[in-house]
Amino acid sequence: MPGIVKYLAGVDTPETLVFGITGRQGKSKSRLMNKFGTHIIAGCTPGKGGQEVDGVPVFNSAAEAVETFPQLNTAVFFVPAGAVKKAAMDAMDAGLKFLVLTADGVPSHDEILLKEYASTKDSVYLGPNTVGLLDTEGYLFGLIGGSATWAKKNYKPGKVGVISRSGGLSQLLGAFHCRPNLPGIREDGSYGPLWGEDYPGLSAVVCVGGDPVPGISMLDAAKAFEKDPRTEIIAAYGETGTTQENDLAAAVIDGRITKPIVIFLGGKFTKAGVAQSHAGAMIRNNSETWEAKNRALLNAGITVVERPDAVFGAVRDRLKS
Repeated sequence: MPGIVKYLAGVDTPETLVFGITGRQGKSKSRLMNKFGTHIIAGCTPGKGGQEVDGVPVFNSAAEAVETFPQLNTAVFFVPAGAVKKAAMDAMDAGLKFLVLTADGVPSHDEILLKEYASTKDSVYLGPNTVGLLDTEGYLFGLIGGSATWAKKNYKPGKVGVISRSGGLSQLLGAFHCRPNLPGIREDGSYGPLWGEDYPGLSAVVCVGGDPVPGISMLDAAKAFEKDPRTEIIAAYGETGTTQENDLAAAVIDGRITKPIVIFLGGKFTKAGVAQSHAGAMIRNNSETWEAKNRALLNAGITVVERPDAVFGAVRDRLKS
């Protein structure tokens, strides 16, 4: 069965190129991804072509890598923020279909130009400022999990698709849906296991990132989960800033998204002009406030909770109904 990248970018079997593979983070995260099951067949660091990292050949450019390995279709980037725009454009020019841009601090001007450039190419990208994507079919792009052993133990196949604008909550919402006997507030108000050994499990985690101009949006990810036959329910983390949650609500109202959604909406007390940890959480107009988003989501019939830990009980209840 194809993983979520099939529905995000039309990629059946990810064949991966890692930008910055010779750097410290590139090396360590490539090992994590490889051990989780990601098929990394090439790396790219300008000026270091001809080297190898753990047996993976390194090239000076994406074009050189694709010339040698034409099956390449996916790229993960561990490069400095100032280098993201050029590296991502080079990857798109080389024909890579799905890109994951992990860097934090990419200039908004670069993000706008990159978004415009991607619209002219047959490519999509996740990020910037993302921990990436994990699919329980057996591949990981980015930083999720900390170690492959921990990730394999804590992210188990199941029916919940996770979408988040936060790296930390991407991992929490994913892993806790896979935990047997997860404790929480039950329907009768008591505290105890929300479910037994039969946890709902996870199809995939998609972190869209915390920047104001994301490549893949919450709605894009929801559309992918809508197509994914494993996913029965979407669990999400949203916040103030941008109109991603508003767009998601509109898609539910007009029938583009039909699967149930549970969302923790952060930023209830965020003031206009102040970012809530993410640059993308800054409120720029009334539609980006917590109140406007909460109203839009509730009007669409989406379950909104006010604490991250309340997501799990709400997911259980929606699955029962």
